[in-house]
Amino acid sequence: MAGIRITGLVSGLDTETLVSQLSQAYQTKVDNVKKEQTKLEWKKEAWTALNTKIMDFYKGALSTFSSVSTYRTKAATGNLTGVKITAGSNAVNGSHRVKVISTATAQMWTGKKINDKTYTATSYKMATDNTMKLSDLKDQHGNNIGSQLKNAEFKVSANGTDYNVKVNVGDNATIQDVLDNINGQLNGSGVKVDFAAGNFRMSNESAVSSEIVNDIGETVTVFNGGHDVKVTAADETTAAIFGVTTEGDGTLIEPKSSDPDKDPVTIIGGTTRFYEEVESADSSVTGSSKLVDLGIAEGTEIKINGNAITVDRTTTLNSLATQMAKLGIEANYDAGQGRFYLNSKATGADNSFTVEAVNADGSASDALSKLGLDLQVGDEGRIDAENAVIEYNGVRYEQSSSTFNINGLTIEATEKGDTQTFNVGTDTQAIYDKVKEFVKSYNDLIEEMNTLYNAKRVKDYEPLTDEEKAAMNEKDIEKWEGVIKASLLRRDDTISSLLSSMRSTLNKQVSVTLSDGSTKNYSLASFGINTSVYTERGKLHIYGDKDDGDFADFEDSLMKAINENPEAVEKTLSTLGSEIYKNLQKAMSGDRELSSALTFYNDKQLDKEIKEYKDRVSTLQDKMVAEQDKYYKQFSAMETALAKLQSQQTYIAQLFGG
Repeated sequence: MAGIRITGLVSGLDTETLVSQLSQAYQTKVDNVKKEQTKLEWKKEAWTALNTKIMDFYKGALSTFSSVSTYRTKAATGNLTGVKITAGSNAVNGSHRVKVISTATAQMWTGKKINDKTYTATSYKMATDNTMKLSDLKDQHGNNIGSQLKNAEFKVSANGTDYNVKVNVGDNATIQDVLDNINGQLNGSGVKVDFAAGNFRMSNESAVSSEIVNDIGETVTVFNGGHDVKVTAADETTAAIFGVTTEGDGTLIEPKSSDPDKDPVTIIGGTTRFYEEVESADSSVTGSSKLVDLGIAEGTEIKINGNAITVDRTTTLNSLATQMAKLGIEANYDAGQGRFYLNSKATGADNSFTVEAVNADGSASDALSKLGLDLQVGDEGRIDAENAVIEYNGVRYEQSSSTFNINGLTIEATEKGDTQTFNVGTDTQAIYDKVKEFVKSYNDLIEEMNTLYNAKRVKDYEPLTDEEKAAMNEKDIEKWEGVIKASLLRRDDTISSLLSSMRSTLNKQVSVTLSDGSTKNYSLASFGINTSVYTERGKLHIYGDKDDGDFADFEDSLMKAINENPEAVEKTLSTLGSEIYKNLQKAMSGDRELSSALTFYNDKQLDKEIKEYKDRVSTLQDKMVAEQDKYYKQFSAMETALAKLQSQQTYIAQLFGG
């Protein structure tokens, strides 16, 4: 409805109800189209669920049933220990021998415990003491960097004058000595250098301070006479120390402000750069312990398979393990156990690894001893990589994996032992079980499809309107809608076509030419697979199936045929399965204007129809609103007329003293 409608104030009529009744015909049209839209949406939901079940059957039990390899399943039997054997469909039937000489192992090192003693750990904190010597200044990793200050050189341009500064201090100079030296050279420039928070800073103090009395009688300090200065570093090292640029136009430092409310000094400087070393005695060894603190010299190379990891002041036990793992092995430092654990990523001699350590000058290093990795052959914790070796039918085989693929057999060696004998033959039970699985899946699917196709007609049920739902409880609504949903695929042409195709295929006979040259026709019934009463609508039963109570006492013709005539079983069942498989493929490859890939129903067509219904609902609702607006305007005009009439009556009554 457009705008706010206030009616019935004069007449006392319930215009909302009246308008609703007058426009009921339009509301009925809207409701009817919405119901059709809802049924289509429910129909798509029903087909989506059924499509999933058909696809599961297609990709699962049917795919297995149609595959020739299913009927050539073989098994290796025998009382085997230390070896597991799986026969493929191309394995040679008969008696075989196998002997496990050795199994494949990975190289595995369990390092010696290294956290059973304490050490002196070093850390680095921000330098703040101006009395520290340059020789004691470090970076955050402990590298000596104080000497860089001895070569610092920069230019200050202020008020038309250039001041060229070059730090000149002795070998035992302190931070304060550097400050005094620099500030002495900058005398008169307006720039001052100080040291705070681990870094050197420059500030422009060129303005002159004075005190004045403001308008309200307060005495305040102001700064006047300042000038801009530019600082240009001579090299990148100096630039990093003072936080300035090396470019020709320099870094601008503005003077003190004449506004007392602003910061009177502009300062430039980098982040913390200089640190002092702190030693912590009796520290416990953890994954964060640095190798240099454990006595391993900086520059030492730890090599994995000849690939070097160079120790620096930041290398920790954890980071060393991480770097080792990048060189082709598995590596971990277990802080709880205080040990390194190394192993090759695969079994076999070709996947072994070497660990070496040399000093920076190439001489032998004791780093492996300090890391607990100085393991020798025969030491506890050292297992070297070995190949797996077996003998199969008298022939020796060796490889890096314990799983061999020989003559259609998968031989998994788990423990060495003596020669053992096993037999390879057709796995009749496995074949029987796969056929039985197909029958069950097929029966479940067609039962679902038959139920949907033969659902009862429901003439008196339509989707509920919002008003109708409001008068019912949730359980009754669900029951009502369930009746409708169950009937939506009744007599569906696609379901009928799919059922008919599968049933007719499974009723066919297959002409089979056997290896002896003879030809014979076979069907499912030839192997004891039959339908039963008509009311089951094509469900299959395997005679002699112990899980089928109605047919358990029949002769087990299927198992007999698998044992006695496997060729006929293979060709007949795989042929029938392949035909159903191809028919379902064809059903999915319909008109792409109507259906999507891997879809048995016209989902795109349904989507199009649903949209059309939505558009019709929108159009009808617009017409209904227009109709209601017309009625509201008419009632509003009536109210206006009544109001005028009432006003006139009141006026006349007043004239006659009423």
